[in-house]
Amino acid sequence: MLLNPTTMTMQATTELSAEAATLKKICDGMAESVATSIKEMVGDPTSGHVTEMGADGTPTKRIDQIAESVAFEVLESSGIEFTILSEEMGKKVVGENPKYFIYLDPLDGTFNAINGIPFYAISVYISNQGCNFGYVFDLAHEIKYYAEEGKGAWTEVEGEGKPRKLKVSTTKNLVDFSITAYTARPKTRRINNVADVVRRARTMGSTSLELCLVACGKMDAFVDLRHGLRIVDVAAGNLIAQEAGGLVTDGRGRKIKMDGGMWQRNDLIVSNGQAHQALLELAGGDGD
Repeated sequence: MLLNPTTMTMQATTELSAEAATLKKICDGMAESVATSIKEMVGDPTSGHVTEMGADGTPTKRIDQIAESVAFEVLESSGIEFTILSEEMGKKVVGENPKYFIYLDPLDGTFNAINGIPFYAISVYISNQGCNFGYVFDLAHEIKYYAEEGKGAWTEVEGEGKPRKLKVSTTKNLVDFSITAYTARPKTRRINNVADVVRRARTMGSTSLELCLVACGKMDAFVDLRHGLRIVDVAAGNLIAQEAGGLVTDGRGRKIKMDGGMWQRNDLIVSNGQAHQALLELAGGDGD
């Protein structure tokens, strides 16, 4: 399979806590339901018809709405009580005493899915005082990436049933780095500062998966210089990349805040930790 990460990882037995293992099963159910529900919509231009404005302030496409609806069905039938922040619906509380806070992006990479580009995912981050769990599922290739804080990061190819531990690359010199990157007008020159130094730069179109590419060592870094960080996109991948040995910060080198909000006016710099400061300097702070 394209993007199969197993060549860059070591087969192992996961050490998830019982609580995280239960959360993973719920995430597996959401991923399966979303994959099934959008399968016939992928590559169909009509799946991109706008149905409403999402809670994140961007248009909700029909495929987004379907993906979110079935993901919510799985969560609501799980028996757990939670507060959820989702890209389309916004914040919702289920139960009188929510045990978990959930950041959900049911379809990260909507443009790719609508246009039949095989790079889109569901991203889920579930947390409470005792357990933080991140889960990203590559819907096009049926590859799982997941991590529990303090327990490492893992991947599974659907059907193989063999979890493999993730590890970031060991590339040291920035001139040898392969990165993925986002930018936005009118400050596109900022990305040129980075692209002119590294070996190669790509734009892939799914933040959560790009974080996972760094986590499994296929890319050395990911930089998002749009100065508009949508936390539902990055929450799960943030944990996965860190647990794989990577470094994740905003444009000023600070940790990403999980404060329950949708947006933060920050850039995102993710690396294998070998040349992080150099990336920060090339990106030029937070873009203000």
